[in-house]
Amino acid sequence: MPGIELEALQFDPKGAPFSTRYGDVYASRGGALGQARHIFLDGNDLPSRWAGREQFVIVETGFGLGVNFLATWQTWREDPGRPRRLHFVSVERHPLLPAGLAGCAPPVLAALAAQLANRWPLPITGLHRLVFENGAVVLTLALGDAREWIPELALGADAFYLDGFAPDRNPEMWEAPLLKALARLARPGATLATWTAARSVREALAAAGFEVELRPGFEAKRHMLTARYAPRFRTRRHEPASPYRGAREAVVVGAGLAGCASAATLARRGWQVQLLDAAAEPAGGASALPCGLLHPWLTADDSHASRLARAGFLLARQHLAELRSPESLIKTCGVLQLADNAQPRWPDLLRLQRWPPEFVRWFSPQEAERAVGLRPRSGGLWFEAGAVVSAAAWCRAMLAGSAAVRWQGGRRALRIERHSSGVWRIEDGHGTIAQAPVVIVACAMDAPRLLQSQFARVRPVRGRLTRLAAGDLAALRAAISGQGTVAPTLDGRVVAGATYEEVAPGEEAGLAERTGHEGNLQRLAHLLAQPASVQIDRIDDAFTATRCVAHDRTPLAGAVADEHASLAASAELQGGHLADLPRRQGLYCSFALGSRGLTLAPLLGETLACLIEGEPLPIERCLVRSVDPARFLLRRLRTTRAE
Repeated sequence: MPGIELEALQFDPKGAPFSTRYGDVYASRGGALGQARHIFLDGNDLPSRWAGREQFVIVETGFGLGVNFLATWQTWREDPGRPRRLHFVSVERHPLLPAGLAGCAPPVLAALAAQLANRWPLPITGLHRLVFENGAVVLTLALGDAREWIPELALGADAFYLDGFAPDRNPEMWEAPLLKALARLARPGATLATWTAARSVREALAAAGFEVELRPGFEAKRHMLTARYAPRFRTRRHEPASPYRGAREAVVVGAGLAGCASAATLARRGWQVQLLDAAAEPAGGASALPCGLLHPWLTADDSHASRLARAGFLLARQHLAELRSPESLIKTCGVLQLADNAQPRWPDLLRLQRWPPEFVRWFSPQEAERAVGLRPRSGGLWFEAGAVVSAAAWCRAMLAGSAAVRWQGGRRALRIERHSSGVWRIEDGHGTIAQAPVVIVACAMDAPRLLQSQFARVRPVRGRLTRLAAGDLAALRAAISGQGTVAPTLDGRVVAGATYEEVAPGEEAGLAERTGHEGNLQRLAHLLAQPASVQIDRIDDAFTATRCVAHDRTPLAGAVADEHASLAASAELQGGHLADLPRRQGLYCSFALGSRGLTLAPLLGETLACLIEGEPLPIERCLVRSVDPARFLLRRLRTTRAE
């Protein structure tokens, strides 16, 4: 269920924040702040346990009023020995309205609570990343049922806050399978604290590998629990992510959207990054796109592709909002996604799935005309925050804000080789042009060759945009997307597109160009209720580029597999999983974003940075698997008989 109903904060007769859904108070009547400090901070030996660390990861099972997070954030701010980066990951099935968060915060936390309320995400199921303190404090909210989301978290935890309503009021939050799923996330020596001392919880924690201890509780509560993860036997197939401990130096090969986003994301974490590209300037190829659409993509079944696009859209909007002078590269005009005959139930689905209207609404043809300025062929999904973006300008803006990125144009990488020292060397025809312990390959169609991969199969798909004289389209105020697109540009013109052309051998360029523009005009006619009288403005001013598209139309982003070692161990790996495949240490990739580079590049850049650093990932495990570059190799291993 994508949409989540926000809870209005209520109080019991004694003035304590109260949930009528569970018939219980949100925190001890002795005070939420005192409880947070005594149980969760002191119970996990914080701040002493995080002293001097590069990163520290806390997982909480119930966000509630947010006081535990705010108290932890405040403690981090006041501690001179604080970790360089604090991750706080919390699950909440029934999030409060932002006003409730700010209104019930203790006075000492009011300023931090106001920042939290201002960044509070839309009530949509999924992971939402909120960044504070210039990226040093990161709150990841998993909105939804903890039983579904804890197993989907991809992270290694140093401490756990087990919070939530009482076990007799909300037993699902304290079940043994959920506590076992938490143990899967625990790094060696991870600690845990909770206000309850229920016997069932003690036994479930012990069975999951925790050493449990009773301590004096808070205020009237006699006991609380603390625990340390110390299993007697190895019970996990794979250990959770651990922090990166090498030199923070990286090379990114390819300066399109994927490469620029990856380089900028690492630079924000303090990395020194060399960015290479065969072109003289960044944002070549398909990333030179002067006018593209930024919007999510909804499906009736909320598929993996839809969830990935939604997460990418929300993060991309955050990144764009942080840029200086964003008006030079983005036009937030809204996007209308037309409904086709195969999707007649969208109005009912939006109500059933409880999508927030701030994210998406159903518009009838009449409503759509008022928003767009022209009458579309049908009604559709209206994305108020949808935008027209210049991909090239966005690439330049990402690099302009990252002094730690060193640009090297006109350098085509021909070979990547890892030496015994653990350093990757990138070579052109004359020798080594860059080296670093970490390399990200983001050079589109050239990536499989550079990675020497026989399974990362991609194909070139040409796309054309047609610039139009305004004419009958002068009233267009927003973008329309369907079997084609039409959109107002940042410079006041109109574009229609885009073709999706397989490149045929020996194809006559001029004929293909004319055919492509005529196809765009046909697509434009299909978008509108009344055919518009338009002319191609200047064909030589149109935009043509080649997309890199994977076989399954899903990007390849993640740690690169060691194909040679995997094939050599095919008998053992035939029934394996992606996590079982050996990887080429320090080598990553991000390419084949197809026509969704604007939507996905920042999200995949953040995902790679978190993989490299051993931080909590911004997407759930099922989506990580869907973009894993080793997925085609795994399919081959599963379908090939061992010799």
